[in-house]
This record gives sequence, C-alpha cells and structure tokens, in this order.
Amino acid sequence: MSASPTDAAVDVVRRFDGAVVDAGDLDLAMTFAHPDMTVREPPGLPYRGGYVGRQGLEELMEDFGAWWEILEPLTMRFMGVSDSLVAVRISSPRARLRATGREVPFLVTEWITVRDGKVADVEVFYYDQQPLIEAAGVVAHRQPVTSTDRHDR
Repeated sequence: MSASPTDAAVDVVRRFDGAVVDAGDLDLAMTFAHPDMTVREPPGLPYRGGYVGRQGLEELMEDFGAWWEILEPLTMRFMGVSDSLVAVRISSPRARLRATGREVPFLVTEWITVRDGKVADVEVFYYDQQPLIEAAGVVAHRQPVTSTDRHDR
C-alpha cells in the first residue's frame, strides 16, 4: 500500500528538517527542496527576512546561530495538513539568547509548502518573539548600526 499524498508531504519535510537540524547537512537538505526554496522569517525580528535556496539556508543557519544557543535537544512534531502543506512544531525547553544570556523556552511553528514532492516554502512563526526583540535592542544599543551592517529586507 502506498503512502497518501499528505503522508508523502510529511515524509519529505521530515527528511528536509532532519538533514538541517539533526545532521547539519545543507546539501542533503537541498535534495528534498526546490533550488529556489524560500524561508521567510517574521518581519521585525533580527533576521534578513527571506532566505532563498542553498545559499539562503546557509545564511539562515549563520544568523540563527548568532542569536541562539539551543541548550537541550530540539523536538520536532510533524502534522500533515494536506498534500501540499505540513505544519512543524519545533521546540526546546531551554535556549539561550547570546546577546543577553537570557534562557527561554524555544518554540516555533513552521508552515511548509510542498510542491512536486519537494519543499518550496517555509514560513516561520515564533510563539514568543519578545525575548528575541529585546536581545536585538540590546545589540543595537551596544553599537551603532552602519549601512554595511544592515541586511536588506
């Protein structure tokens, strides 16, 4: 018996996220994604906004690592919504914001669009954005931002 289209979408997302989060292998992750796959972080957070393709995924991992230190393993829960949409709950009971040293629970939900059997778009939602916004304010207060420090949105 073959997997349902929704189960197939969940499987490709599970493989994609596993390659990124568990293996740290972005080349492997991109075998499960379209070359122009996009990741969209929420506006107002200290990320670049949108990340495209393999290069964008690498930039996102660099940006994420600059802000966060995950102190306990991440847990991922995958929920198939349809044959083209998968929701993923990613959490850790403890994460540290590097800019402030503050420890907070980490919880994001991703809505991932699957097209032609590959990840096409990832839209990220933070449960509690305030600690990250506060950390960005601390960094901005410490040093003036120049035009070369800004990332285009």
